[in-house]
Amino acid sequence: MPAIESNTQGLILEAALHEFHQNGFKGARTSRIAAAAGISRTMLHYYFSTKEALFEAVLSKTFGAVLPHFLQMVGKEMEVFELIEKLVESVADMLEEHPGLPSFIVNILNESPELLLNLTAFQGEDSPHQLEKVLKKARDQQLIRPEVCGEDLMINIWALCSTPYLLAPYISAKEQRNAEAMKEFIRERRKTTLAFILYGIRT
Repeated sequence: MPAIESNTQGLILEAALHEFHQNGFKGARTSRIAAAAGISRTMLHYYFSTKEALFEAVLSKTFGAVLPHFLQMVGKEMEVFELIEKLVESVADMLEEHPGLPSFIVNILNESPELLLNLTAFQGEDSPHQLEKVLKKARDQQLIRPEVCGEDLMINIWALCSTPYLLAPYISAKEQRNAEAMKEFIRERRKTTLAFILYGIRT
């Protein structure tokens, strides 16, 4: 894809993420997305013919980019605690790049959960089950607690990494942290998140 087209598409996706975040899928308007991206609606529809296609592209750029990386890591012969550390870092990196994503997802789940279920990027997504193979080996070696399972572990990783972004307005106001201080605070929490998860699963 030529650089100009790639740049235009990137501007559209950033504008769309903000619009969906602010107004939900139903309330989002392609006219506002086009205006925020600095293009005409005709140009917007050249890249994305429908609002649904644009929504899927936004999610594919975020979750769709990290999910294959997850599966690749899980498929490698890697010690379980090293794997968990890399999973936490991957989720944390993605959320740092897209800090509005957690509240965006919560809004969509409350408004139109079927949109997420029908996304191509999520079809056949089975990272918890893939992770379960690694965890079974660790359970057999008595490295982790017998009740630890892939689904619970992935929920815990996503939840612990996402919650600071959902609470950011409150934390920022309460502790009088500016944007840069909040970013540093959340980045430092990676260590706490990893330590909490590892402490909870070790035997």
